[in-house]
Amino acid sequence: MLDHIVEGPLAWRADTISATDWQMPMPAQCLAELEAVREELRREPLPTWLLDPADYPLDACAALMKEVRRRLDEGPGLAVLERLPVENYSLEETTRLFWLLGVLLGRPVVQTIDGQIMVDVTDTGIKKTIGVRGFRTNTGQLAHNDNSFNLCPPDYVSLCCLRKALEGGESRFISYYTVHNELMRCHPDLLPRLYRPFYQDRQGDFHAGESQTVFFPVFEYAEDLKVRYTHFTIPAGYQTAGLPFAGEDRAAFEAMSEIADDPELYCAFTIQPGQLQFVNNHAFGHGRTAYRDPEDKALGRHMLRLWHREWGRRSYSG
Repeated sequence: MLDHIVEGPLAWRADTISATDWQMPMPAQCLAELEAVREELRREPLPTWLLDPADYPLDACAALMKEVRRRLDEGPGLAVLERLPVENYSLEETTRLFWLLGVLLGRPVVQTIDGQIMVDVTDTGIKKTIGVRGFRTNTGQLAHNDNSFNLCPPDYVSLCCLRKALEGGESRFISYYTVHNELMRCHPDLLPRLYRPFYQDRQGDFHAGESQTVFFPVFEYAEDLKVRYTHFTIPAGYQTAGLPFAGEDRAAFEAMSEIADDPELYCAFTIQPGQLQFVNNHAFGHGRTAYRDPEDKALGRHMLRLWHREWGRRSYSG
């Protein structure tokens, strides 16, 4: 258990972090390298998932993504690159270039039980309920860790914005080191409970014969803090398991949720078309407000998403 208050760049608050800590320009040399790759792939096309950055002259892009990863590991846990000119690219071209940058960050892994390695984050019209994953809906989500309800959550999450929402969809980010600090200050009696397992519902992505729930602690600490927190899936896990969500279990969960939703602790922005967003998925949380699309769903909010994990297999369960 982490037993002391953490200071420094990992434990930021809204008033101690500035946009310059996480915003990064896309250098002209990187854009030139990507344009050269785009032209080469027009002449010599390859399936996206076979593309390897080592096959192309991408030295500036490699250096850029190395700095992105440093900021994710040693800094605010968030980096936003400004930007790819997606208005000049086809969807296939954007997908290929996003993939190459993603591979430079870390090994992409599967995100769904049916084997999708890049997913579309967009409103499918389905309402959020048990068994429906949030990225397929327009429902607001408190800051959370992607795939906290799986055996092997990703280390990093990458997004490429193709279109923003008509209204809403503000992105929010929080440091779980700061959340942990606040729990230690305000709820020292409840903090140890968060180091013991909670049920989480697996949101429909599990095989026949497997349990519909997992049972993991919210906090783990060795050299670094690792968090498995999603506001929806923990109460849903108890409902699925047929168990009461009450007493110390609920009190600890609600204490953390209240802190994680405190606007004095999180930073926020609305992602714009062409921006690339990268998040440390272990020690930092990301979420969004609810959003509304135009009547023409073809013009609605649309992101491409990759997950990255250097351990386990590339498969969904890892």
